[in-house]
Amino acid sequence: MPDGQYGGVVQYDLGKDTDDDFILKGFLHAPPSRLRHAVILMESDHMVNENKVAEFLSAMLRKGPRLAKYERPSVANDVLFRADYLHAFTHTSCEGCDKSKAIERSPRESEEPKIHYGLMASGDSVVKNAVRRDAAARNLGDILCFEMEAAGLTTEFPGIVIRGISDYADSHKNDDWHYYAAAAAAACTKELLSYLAPESGPPAQPDPTARASHSTFIGRGIQNSGSGNFSTVGNIKIS
Repeated sequence: MPDGQYGGVVQYDLGKDTDDDFILKGFLHAPPSRLRHAVILMESDHMVNENKVAEFLSAMLRKGPRLAKYERPSVANDVLFRADYLHAFTHTSCEGCDKSKAIERSPRESEEPKIHYGLMASGDSVVKNAVRRDAAARNLGDILCFEMEAAGLTTEFPGIVIRGISDYADSHKNDDWHYYAAAAAAACTKELLSYLAPESGPPAQPDPTARASHSTFIGRGIQNSGSGNFSTVGNIKIS
């Protein structure tokens, strides 16, 4: 969502270097007013009622055992380490990392998925460095996350970007939360769509060349920082 001088997505790596700083250039468009209005309505409703992300995820998981990979991982895998502590690269997971270097955080008030509203930082490369992450966050202001696709999309057509948190953009980055993050983003999108009234317009004319009862979806699967996933900054928990 728009915040200050930014339209919702900030292309943090587009600009020029100076002797003292990196100056951002360009501006990405804000979401259309119709989508912004729907987000405001949804956010307002969630001040009183819980969001429906958990409900939609539960309904999806009941559809078949092959969807089990989209279940919420254990909170034991949600560890935020100090920015100056690097991953122990002798292990693929963080089993060999020093847990005394983890940042202690207060327990969440609820285990239900939480929707955050604000700015996203988008760039061409994966952020896996906590020092670089924190520096970019200080320069940009109150951003929620880093991701790799939104800037290119929003320059082509208007829309709103919804992402699921999957890691902390540091050297401990892994794939544990990617499937859950993608599913949570899809569930949030489904709820947002319920706040959009159908647009009125002339009735659609049948296409005589179209095949009956056939539709096609063209999309993209899970990537390291791909559809549905992003890396968080600040004091946002994955779990």
